[in-house]
Amino acid sequence: MMRTLAAFLLVLCFAGTSRATEETLTFSRFGTITLYRPTPHPAHVVLFVSGDGGWNKGVVDMARELARLDALVVGIDIRHYLHALAAAREECSYPAADFEALSQYLQKKLDFPSYTPPVLVGYSSGATLVYATLVQAPPNTFLGAISLGFCPDLLITKPFCKGNALAWKAGPRGKGVIFLPAKKLESPWIAFQGTIDQVCDPASTESYVKKVSHAKLVVLPKVGHGFSVPRNWLPQFKTAFLEVTSSPQPSRAGEKGDLAGLPLVVIRPKGTSEDPDLLAVILSGDGGWASIDRELGKVLAGEGFPVVGLNSLQYFWKQRDPDGASRDLERILRHYLAVWNKKKAILIGYSRGADVLPFMANRLPEDLLDQVSVIALLGPERSVQFKFHVTDWLGGGGGKNALPTLPEVQKLRGKKILCFYGIKEKDSLCPALDKDLAKSYGMPGAHHLGGKYGELAKIILAEGR
Repeated sequence: MMRTLAAFLLVLCFAGTSRATEETLTFSRFGTITLYRPTPHPAHVVLFVSGDGGWNKGVVDMARELARLDALVVGIDIRHYLHALAAAREECSYPAADFEALSQYLQKKLDFPSYTPPVLVGYSSGATLVYATLVQAPPNTFLGAISLGFCPDLLITKPFCKGNALAWKAGPRGKGVIFLPAKKLESPWIAFQGTIDQVCDPASTESYVKKVSHAKLVVLPKVGHGFSVPRNWLPQFKTAFLEVTSSPQPSRAGEKGDLAGLPLVVIRPKGTSEDPDLLAVILSGDGGWASIDRELGKVLAGEGFPVVGLNSLQYFWKQRDPDGASRDLERILRHYLAVWNKKKAILIGYSRGADVLPFMANRLPEDLLDQVSVIALLGPERSVQFKFHVTDWLGGGGGKNALPTLPEVQKLRGKKILCFYGIKEKDSLCPALDKDLAKSYGMPGAHHLGGKYGELAKIILAEGR
């Protein structure tokens, strides 16, 4: 295969004096990965996927150059990863979740003070994989992606899950897949194309990139698929990396004043709601403001309701406790009820946000709890910890410090409680709730509730008015 041959030609000679520390470890389907970091806690995080030649030679030098831009660079051997995907039992592969879990695990293991969404970088077949991963992922999961030597085809034996917007067709002679241009990509994707590339046709790549939303093509004269002369592409590569890492992120509130230190996202209403006295507060899941929480917030804002989101990934990165978390929820409610001149609130939690919400709600002052018209729990489990731990990504969820969720929900008896769960979920709290305590709704699919965001919003609003 020509990509494999090109990988062996990727032998670079970089100049530079500063060297990042290098270490290896193993994680899940990725097998052995290599870490490069110039400082204990760099400003940026990069997940770098090799080509068919594996993690060696030229990609190693690329990683070292990226590390010099104040980045933790994680070197991934695509051969091991794709083999692990093929051996997995799932009907379709979801690399977006694997890459997100890898990033979260490493940043927690390395004791980063807060979570930094990573940049995806890939060479050759790795360039294809990071593109597909970015398109598949919920928006805001990754800062963006950079593909060096991109072709849209990937030799895999099992299809990728559609996720957010991924589409494909069968490859030549039924081997592998060809990923189609993404029409609704929100994060930046930058593709590097050499004009003398004999593996990935320059004209075809240019045509492809033009069809992808939020995409950019960097044309490199005198560069082939091997990227063997750094001076012909390295300056542009560094510029692209800085462009991706400085791209606009979701608007953040709560940085100053009485909401200082809270990782909040505010979505202002569009249009006029049927209930002008109502606002919504959403506690996100483990992935931060990126999944059901984000989409549900957009739907509610579209119905005319102001929305405040608490990013659980950032908030619970540090140790919290139920009393302190409840006081923070009180701060949020009192501030925005006053600022927006509202009289009542809907409280919504998804995944970890649903797990912790009962603890936070039942500790609210009575006058404030009286203003909560409905509490909606989306995908709650039976126990929770008030901090992320390394074991969360190693299959060791729960733990001796986990707190049971059911008793906290029972303390809210008399409040209107809605509990949504995927009918394929095995550990949901919802089936354990008495009918006189909460209304439970079984939704299609598993933890993502079938993507029925409009239906969820309709039910919640009907109960909350």
